Amino acid sequence: MTRVVRNGRLVTPGGVTKGDISFRNGVIEGIGRRLRGETIADVKGAWVLPGGVDPHLHISLGGHSITEPLLHDLHQAARAALRGGVTTIGVYAQRTPVATVAESVEAEIAREGDGVAADYFINALLLPGDDIEVTVARSAEMGVTSFKTMVAYASRGQMLDDASICLLMERAAAVGGVTLVHAENGGAIDYLDAVERRRGVTNASYLRSQPAELEFEGMNRTAMFSILTGCRLHFVHCTSSQGAELLGGLKYSGASVTAETQIHYLLLTNEEVLRRGPLGKVGPPLRDADHLPGLWEALADGRIDHLSSDHSPKSLKVKLAAENILDATFGGIAGTGVMLPLAFSEGFKKGRLTIRQVAEVTSTRAAQIYGIYPQKGVLAEGSDADLVVIPERQPEVPLTHDNLAPEAGYSLFESLSTNGMPSLVIRGGSVVLSDGELVGSENGRYLARSGPP
Repeated sequence: MTRVVRNGRLVTPGGVTKGDISFRNGVIEGIGRRLRGETIADVKGAWVLPGGVDPHLHISLGGHSITEPLLHDLHQAARAALRGGVTTIGVYAQRTPVATVAESVEAEIAREGDGVAADYFINALLLPGDDIEVTVARSAEMGVTSFKTMVAYASRGQMLDDASICLLMERAAAVGGVTLVHAENGGAIDYLDAVERRRGVTNASYLRSQPAELEFEGMNRTAMFSILTGCRLHFVHCTSSQGAELLGGLKYSGASVTAETQIHYLLLTNEEVLRRGPLGKVGPPLRDADHLPGLWEALADGRIDHLSSDHSPKSLKVKLAAENILDATFGGIAGTGVMLPLAFSEGFKKGRLTIRQVAEVTSTRAAQIYGIYPQKGVLAEGSDADLVVIPERQPEVPLTHDNLAPEAGYSLFESLSTNGMPSLVIRGGSVVLSDGELVGSENGRYLARSGPP
């Protein structure tokens, strides 16, 4: 049976179209006026955008993560995503004490029939000691074509050396994949960390130990590796005005480089760390306020391609366990549920982005970069019927932990609120969120990907 959402302002590749959108068997059938079919909702002029695509979530794998156990597994992360209009998520799988990277990938694929509320794909994260050639080959066989590495956190045992990164890029290119890089400089960070410890650690020590110049260096160095190996490169964070400027130069030169940033780097600053200590610690660090305008400009003009969340909730107890800011754990962001709402309220409503750009940076570009477009990321005939409805006017919602991850006990976004929460979310033609409540079946699909033919 054909079903219809009526009277929306539909954000399509060609612009905003006022009218109806119909779908059948989970796929968009038509966009126009007075379409035939069963009415799901008359949205009365609300904005209708493609379902959000958030490719950057960290989840607990059988109770294990890179360091401390995370509060959300695949199931919990998917529910958090849907509350903010994200219908497709990309989650990281990595080696755990009981599984190789490939075994972790296989285990998460197997959860497809176990009640996952969103559609999902997997990114393989490689650390020192992983067999790069075996991991890439086996993961690609299972539909994984995005491979992450880090050029930071040397003392934590997470930084690949340059030769290993080049090998990873070579192997990723061979399967038509993309290498994802957390770009800093692990050796320099360790040096600056030691300097701060000698001078006496305060909350201000964190930003000084990981300055923006190290992001610039890490991006420039790994971009050179991508040119040498012929591999597509995607930076999973861009946090600084220096990084944004470099991206412009790299793209102008023809390098196959793309990048994302997170909503917290656009709205929050190092003041969160100075005020809240470990609760404001994310990696890379929140920067000083003078970086924010440049990041917004880069997002609007396409130097930064899209947003993601770096969703990685941890408990208040875990975040406050260390004696000082330098030893405190990274992450802990409950962000997938606020990525699209804040892009709408802080981007579109405040004139930093057009509504079409909101769709691009929260859905379309991520779908293209991660190989799931046009199945995902667009309102178009033949694409999956993943829709987000955001009313023009609605109350401000405070972004406390109660609204994002109650079990965490704190929120990175507690100083913010949004009037961009979705009133209706449809995934695969079925209503999955209505008036803030999750409804319907949790029958999300694993999205296997392949490289170019």
